[in-house]
Amino acid sequence: MKKIFVKNRDLVVPGTLLAQGPFKNGRGTFKEGNRLYSSVVGLVRLSNDTVSVVPLEGPYIPEVGDTVIGKIVDVKFSNWIVDIGAPYQAGLRVQDVIEGRVDVLKTDLRKIFDIGDIIYAKVKAFNEINQIDLSTRGMPFNGGPLKGGQLVKITPSKVPRLIGKGGSMINMIKNLTGTRIIVGQNGWVWVSGRKEELEKLAIEAILKVNRESHTQGLTDRVREMLVQRLNEFKEQGIIEEAPQLEEGEGQ
Repeated sequence: MKKIFVKNRDLVVPGTLLAQGPFKNGRGTFKEGNRLYSSVVGLVRLSNDTVSVVPLEGPYIPEVGDTVIGKIVDVKFSNWIVDIGAPYQAGLRVQDVIEGRVDVLKTDLRKIFDIGDIIYAKVKAFNEINQIDLSTRGMPFNGGPLKGGQLVKITPSKVPRLIGKGGSMINMIKNLTGTRIIVGQNGWVWVSGRKEELEKLAIEAILKVNRESHTQGLTDRVREMLVQRLNEFKEQGIIEEAPQLEEGEGQ
């Protein structure tokens, strides 16, 4: 008999009974018989038949299907080594970037992704020997490299709060600051704005969410901070008009 004892995003502690029955135990959980328990302090994540607990603190632990932002740290003969903020570096093979056959003897991989480039990828595999495989095929912007902008790092467990229900929080920040923002589930966030002041303002809002993620009224405080700063920018001549939110936006 299948039964779930918790709700998505519930805060749990080690030893909390999460589910009973033929569920898959994801990260942050362990099984005893047909019962699933939490092994960490964190937030419950329910995905199909997999039950996971995302730790409130600590490094990012990958899960297959996660979308992440990473930094190229080395270029090998037929693959790249990528830092995604996990305890172990990830690998990105050339066939997971380019469709069709690739002659690596005649291909300079540095012309595709070079050391220091920021990429947007999906976790393709993560096995018991801690090997992490990435893929950029089918990703927005072809996976990168993401040009310009700034990289901000937040606690991975706070990513859902930054995104908000139905994307409400991140879309409010994007729309008010006029910036492009990509959020990785590893807690790495890429921000690019047409003006440096707007880019910095978006980052300030993101870091505010990271600091105050478990407090009440956060959306209102972020909105008020953004509107106040944008009005100041208008008075200073940095922007011509302060953007306005549509009715109900950011709720």
